[in-house]
Amino acid sequence: MAKTNLEIFFSYAHADEALRNQLEKHLGSLKRQKRIITWYDRNIPPGGEWASEIGAHLKTAHIILLLISPDFIDSKYCWSTELKKAIQRHNAGEACVIPIIVRPADWKKTPFAKLQALPTNGKPISTWSNIDEALLNVVEGIQRAVDVQREKISISVSKPTIQASKVPKKGAISVQRWNVPFPRNLFFTGREEVLEHLHTLLSTRNTAFISQPPAISGLGGIGKTQTAVEYAYRYQQEYQYVLWLQANTRETLISDVVTLANLLKLPEKDVEDQSRTIEAVIRWFEQQTNWLLIVDNADDLPMVDAFLPRNSRGHILLTTRSHSMSGRAQRVDVEAMGADEGVLFLLRRAALMPPDRALVSIADAVRAQATAIVQTLGGLPLALD
Repeated sequence: MAKTNLEIFFSYAHADEALRNQLEKHLGSLKRQKRIITWYDRNIPPGGEWASEIGAHLKTAHIILLLISPDFIDSKYCWSTELKKAIQRHNAGEACVIPIIVRPADWKKTPFAKLQALPTNGKPISTWSNIDEALLNVVEGIQRAVDVQREKISISVSKPTIQASKVPKKGAISVQRWNVPFPRNLFFTGREEVLEHLHTLLSTRNTAFISQPPAISGLGGIGKTQTAVEYAYRYQQEYQYVLWLQANTRETLISDVVTLANLLKLPEKDVEDQSRTIEAVIRWFEQQTNWLLIVDNADDLPMVDAFLPRNSRGHILLTTRSHSMSGRAQRVDVEAMGADEGVLFLLRRAALMPPDRALVSIADAVRAQATAIVQTLGGLPLALD
């Protein structure tokens, strides 16, 4: 692909500027490789209009870093302007937003709580015994995001333009709205039986399946979300709308439903009474067809049920840690990866094996080591990643 300097935008409170400067130094290797350029508000030249400059770079950045701290959450501008625009671009698939937990703060019920945070496990940078180790952990995560974004750009650039005269593939539909908050996982491995079973359930349009949508069920780290993401990308040609809601908490779910109202340009998107906005979104689902709605982390099924359409003419897919469906959904269990499946994923993720190579081509010693790691980690995809 052509060399693309991805633009990284720093959204931060000035109280955290010293740490932002340290993080930028750790990004120096990526900058020297001409893989990224960085921008933050101190780059605004004298006489520049700071609001328009910030807005312009928020629109063009490929990756937006949110430096989370009590000061960030307390900042009216960071919260109401920068965060709002960042989440909108992330939901539209236009940018990757990464929360970086700088100092301990109450962020679990924020609009960005659904996003994978850095450092690992969201441990605040200030609590690490070695700050350089914490920043290296963050940079390694940013490196992975850069690789994914560059791959997406490569695919979009190399994708041939469809001639207007060409007849589209039978049954194919052009997606008009898409807000899946994750890029396709280039290392997704296995789960073929689960994906085919889900497709069969959703394609069987009878009353029982509509009233009880399939729910991908399993322990944390088992790969429920990634399976739902893969389903969305694999079968997107069957839908006009592929929409995503996060249900970690009631507050997060309400926020995402309001975001959907804006995405769908509903007249009730700006009303102060959020219950009217929620009702409008539910009504939209009841009136439209050819849509897929994925509700992630629907662990509280009774709570989620109140936000779902009653007379669905589209497809609903849930992910949940709940084992009991209470008649609200049809459980589709996801198990830990088997030995071969786990070894394939691990070796590909570690760049020790290209995607097109068969497992039998791997040296016995390497395969044995990988098998031992898979067994030690119980075949959990998140742990292997």
